[in-house]
Amino acid sequence: MKNTNVNSLDQIQKAQSIGSIVTLISFVLNVFVSRIRALEFLIIPLLILISLTIIGSAYFLLQTIKHKEEIENSHKNITAFVIRIVINVVLLLLMVI
Repeated sequence: MKNTNVNSLDQIQKAQSIGSIVTLISFVLNVFVSRIRALEFLIIPLLILISLTIIGSAYFLLQTIKHKEEIENSHKNITAFVIRIVINVVLLLLMVI
C-alpha cells in the first residue's frame, strides 16, 4: 500500500508540472490562432488538448483530495488544480464563442 501511495504522489507532482506547461502552451496557441487566420486548422487539436487538460486536472485534483493527509501542501495543490481547471474552461469557452 505504501508503494502505491508514493507512486500516486509522484504522479500528482508530475501532473502539476505538465499541466502548467500545457496550460501555458494552450494559452499562447489560442492567442496565435485568434490573431492569425492561417492557423485556424489548429482549433480542433487545441480544443482536444484543452479538454484533455481539464479532464486530467480534474482526475489529479480528486487524487490530491484522496491523498490529502500524505501531501505536505495539499491546499496549495488543490488550489493550483482548481485554478488550472478554471483557466482551461475559460480558454475553452473563448475558443467556442
